[in-house]
Amino acid sequence: MVPVAIFSFLVGAVLAWRFRVWILVPVSLLAAMAATLLALSHGEAFASTMSQAFLAGALTQVGYGFGLVGRHVLAALRMPSASRSRTAAIALLYRQRPSR
Repeated sequence: MVPVAIFSFLVGAVLAWRFRVWILVPVSLLAAMAATLLALSHGEAFASTMSQAFLAGALTQVGYGFGLVGRHVLAALRMPSASRSRTAAIALLYRQRPSR
């Protein structure tokens, strides 16, 4: 179950970079179905199977959240500092034109 959980987390993180939040519905359902089939093929109990399916679906969503946070942090690091751009804009506003 651990490899399925890690894989669903990473799939969610990768999906955050390209797709909107609506992609989580079919992907979470597919992850839950895959975990259910895997657990049933190993002959596990029904309660254990359902908990693993829930965990696989939830970890996809948690991975999506972490992917969004990572994307936001990288975008913030690429932007120039707000203080430098603001002082430059104010300096341009108050710059005097040469008189002719």
